[in-house]
Amino acid sequence: MRVRYWRLSLNDLREGTYPIDNVNHWEIKCLQGDHEHFGVFWYRYGTPFDKEPVNGICFYYNEIPVEKVKDIANFLNSKFGGKVAYKQTRGFLQGSKEFADKQSIAQLAEELSLKYNAPIEMTLEFERIDKDQQEKIITLPASKALPIVGPD
Repeated sequence: MRVRYWRLSLNDLREGTYPIDNVNHWEIKCLQGDHEHFGVFWYRYGTPFDKEPVNGICFYYNEIPVEKVKDIANFLNSKFGGKVAYKQTRGFLQGSKEFADKQSIAQLAEELSLKYNAPIEMTLEFERIDKDQQEKIITLPASKALPIVGPD
């Protein structure tokens, strides 16, 4: 089965444990105002760009000034490398460093929060997890778990 943990805080992530090999997606959402926000995310199997998946860190933005979008891209590129490409309201760092461990995600979330003066929320999604593993191995807050129906 798949399960998503959403609206995680830095403390939730830092104090929790989970199997890194089962993470298939993470996201850090940075709130900038009522409608303004951006997020940094990663998908294990790549993020669609036209019809082909792009592997690496990506970001999206909503009602964020162009200068800030470029700053976010430069910041992520300086940390993780990759070739920057844009498609509508998404940025892709093709070939950038990829990670799913809690230390790296928490560090990036904290840096984004401080750099852009933004409250953050995080999401982690796992695949190939049965109910027993979820209860024994994943120690993220159970109240923030959302099972995902459908094939794994």
